[in-house]
Amino acid sequence: MVELFTSRIGKLKNFLKEKGVQSYLITGDENIFYLTGFYGKDSGSLLLLTGDSLYLLVHFIYLEQAKKSINIKNIKIVCCRKNKFGKLAEILEGHSFKSLKLNGKNISFADFNRLEKLLLEQSKKLAGIEGVIEKLRVIKDEIEITSIRKACRIADKVYQDIIDPDASEINTYKEIELACRMEELMIKNNSGGKSFDIIVAYDKNSSIPHYIPGKTKIKKGLILMDFGCKFENYCSDMTRTICIRSNKICNEFKKIYDIVLEAQLLAIGECREGISCRDLDNAARKLIKSKGYGDNFGHGLGHGVGLEIHEDPVIGSKSKAFLKENMVITIEPGVYIENFGGVRIEDTVLVKKNGCEILSNSSKVFFISD
Repeated sequence: MVELFTSRIGKLKNFLKEKGVQSYLITGDENIFYLTGFYGKDSGSLLLLTGDSLYLLVHFIYLEQAKKSINIKNIKIVCCRKNKFGKLAEILEGHSFKSLKLNGKNISFADFNRLEKLLLEQSKKLAGIEGVIEKLRVIKDEIEITSIRKACRIADKVYQDIIDPDASEINTYKEIELACRMEELMIKNNSGGKSFDIIVAYDKNSSIPHYIPGKTKIKKGLILMDFGCKFENYCSDMTRTICIRSNKICNEFKKIYDIVLEAQLLAIGECREGISCRDLDNAARKLIKSKGYGDNFGHGLGHGVGLEIHEDPVIGSKSKAFLKENMVITIEPGVYIENFGGVRIEDTVLVKKNGCEILSNSSKVFFISD
């Protein structure tokens, strides 16, 4: 693993050298993990790369964890008990460069201003440079793919346990109780927990794409479940919409379900290296629009998945990105009718040269017996 992190740091150094960047400050727990192997959730740690030197600034709370996680010899771990930016300024005093670049995505405006003021006292400038590490992270290596694949398998097992051999247990839960049950099953199946807050939306609640599960009692009818888990810090993401026992509303939604499924399978068939994210989105969107539900599909077709549940590339109508081999993305068309209900079907897929591999393989059967 040391070689893996050393290689990633080497790629970053080469990129920065090409851009003429002497010093670069890295924020974001996922970015720091990607380069060092240390993951301190919500730690606010800083990784400074300047010349051949690397400094990891961590609060005392995370110090022991950082020491145990990092085996790269040339990373100096610095403990910050109070003012991490003050400690950073002390380190920077010993360097003669005049400009510090920063990936500003994971820093607050207040912290940016605080750091900028400290650097001005040293006659140094602070400037943002976006997406450097995120661009490295967008193509997954074999270790990352293996972790994501395992996370998807765990999610498949959770779904199977929820609906097989039948859905009789689902009727005993409230929405939030079923979400908690799914998280419990994830942990029992060796995941690191949920990769985002699980969505369980019953009946009319399913028309809200990012619904927060409440105390609504689940009965027979429409249920949308959007969930994923982590394995070794890598995420999975899957959505299934089901109907327990046929009724009038579910029969009406079966028509919509078939449209969404057709759009999803069409997009999966088009997914390959070289296709633009815009064209992939458009393939599914055109079909849904042709069936009269274009105004009811109000979000992008998908997004990248990795250390974060939402990563580049964005699979949307305004995206300028193109898919490349070993990107991992979601394909998740949906149709939502206010105060009536919604259908979304989502899989995580691995982009390949001439197609894609579906990593989430749970059943897409709509009607479930009780």
